[in-house]
Amino acid sequence: MSIYKDIYMQYVIRGDFIEFTLPKSQGDFYLVGTFTNWQRDNEYKFTNNGDNQALIKELHQIDKIGNSGYIEYSIWNDTLQSNVSFKEQLLPGHYFNNQFNGEYNHLLFLTPPSDSTLAAISRASQHSYQIKSEASHFTDKAQLANFRVVTGGEMAVGSMYRSYHPVIASRSAHPQLAAIERLRQATVRDLIEQAGVRTVINLCDSGDDISRIASDFPPSYYQRCCQQGQVFSVPMAYETVYFMSDRNQPFNDDELGFEDGIRRVISVIAEVEGPYLVHCRLGSDRTGVVSAFLQLLMGSDKAAVEENYLKTNEMGIGEYRSFRLLARSLIACLGTECFEQPKQSVERYLARLGVDDGQLAQARANLAKSYQSESHQS
Repeated sequence: MSIYKDIYMQYVIRGDFIEFTLPKSQGDFYLVGTFTNWQRDNEYKFTNNGDNQALIKELHQIDKIGNSGYIEYSIWNDTLQSNVSFKEQLLPGHYFNNQFNGEYNHLLFLTPPSDSTLAAISRASQHSYQIKSEASHFTDKAQLANFRVVTGGEMAVGSMYRSYHPVIASRSAHPQLAAIERLRQATVRDLIEQAGVRTVINLCDSGDDISRIASDFPPSYYQRCCQQGQVFSVPMAYETVYFMSDRNQPFNDDELGFEDGIRRVISVIAEVEGPYLVHCRLGSDRTGVVSAFLQLLMGSDKAAVEENYLKTNEMGIGEYRSFRLLARSLIACLGTECFEQPKQSVERYLARLGVDDGQLAQARANLAKSYQSESHQS
């Protein structure tokens, strides 16, 4: 039986089990993390064990990574209603930006991490605290708007773009980001108009939401797209695209499962010409997974997929996304060969979903088409 003990944290891995041990202390303690969706769960409550408190779980019960690309957790003292750290000083690479409250989460490793891995995690965590609150903090308008062209393989430059949400704010309550949020969204609206976007794949809003934008929001190019039926609702959750891509089960009842979402995306692209815009709220997660899927559909290599995905980390909103998170999603639905045989992997997957050859061929043709001259004329 293999044994791995993290000497810096509070756990030991023995075979298929992990054991957390804490010194006995006042209060009720829970293990919370990515695997509990950061909720307190009685199945993850510590129990008294002599002079200590202990919790034993099977590895599959905690094997769910977070935005860092690794399993994230903390110890919750329910009596004091606060997280607890039992180490006076955390070593670099063993913790990551919480991304919600400016604190940190512990990282859990199923195998011993190398020094280079820990160094990379530490750099990413430091980068993730970056807040860009003024226009001068960005290299250009595209970086501010999380707006960019999606390319790779046979995909034509200018056939597809991705971005932040053009009209619904996500960081308006953030004390450092509220002001730049308005400028960010105005910039998105300007850039999609300049790009001549004709077809929008909206991964976060329902059809009713899009109708409200069409009728109640201030006039803009995006609103006109909503009014003219050019914005297509394909609502999927963060949890769905990252952790449920191997099935057709929606995380929320009023959304689509991953397989239905992908069918809908392919159908829209096959039926309506571009240029296309894919967006969700931040333009990071749902947008990142769908954009990468379409890159692989067009034969993109892994390097191009990774480069496009990681650009989101330059948006400066105090968050970070590891490529490990995206890779996990794509491998779960397409298989381990998705980066070595991208087109074939996607073809097999779509065939299993019942997408016919003609629809697939038309979707590819529309993504391979150059719309630049047409958009300049429109």
